[in-house]
Amino acid sequence: MGAGKIIVQLHNFSSINLCREFAKISLGLGARDIIFTKAVGTGATTGVPMAQKLAHAKKANVLYLQEIEDAIELASPDEVYLFIKRPFSKEIFNPDNIIESYKGGKTILLIFGGADPGITKRELELGVPVYFNKVKDLGCLGEVTLSLYLLRNLIEEED
Repeated sequence: MGAGKIIVQLHNFSSINLCREFAKISLGLGARDIIFTKAVGTGATTGVPMAQKLAHAKKANVLYLQEIEDAIELASPDEVYLFIKRPFSKEIFNPDNIIESYKGGKTILLIFGGADPGITKRELELGVPVYFNKVKDLGCLGEVTLSLYLLRNLIEEED
């Protein structure tokens, strides 16, 4: 079976810089599909259009939606992982499991909260809440960087 798709999502943010850096990091590490949800203030009015411009230059896709449920409905992922620090999460992020799904042709959605904690208890029920073992609170930029870097290395090992 062919390779699947990995989609990254930034949820619940208001910062222009956070939105721009999330897009730059994601695109730089090979993401081709980015979703923004629950953006408010200048994050929505200036940050998302800026991210769309960056994505367009790299021939990538950007969606801007209201809620996580909207993203799940449109992206139709087979698996959803929500990155959140402990104690809100009990499962360790395991890139090997995600790569197995990816190699099996599945679509995986990785959701990162832009605020602290960024994802509500109700939203956590929409997927698998995960955290990074052996590191403390990285924030969403650190989490997207580390997760995509680890996943990219595993994908490249397979090629």
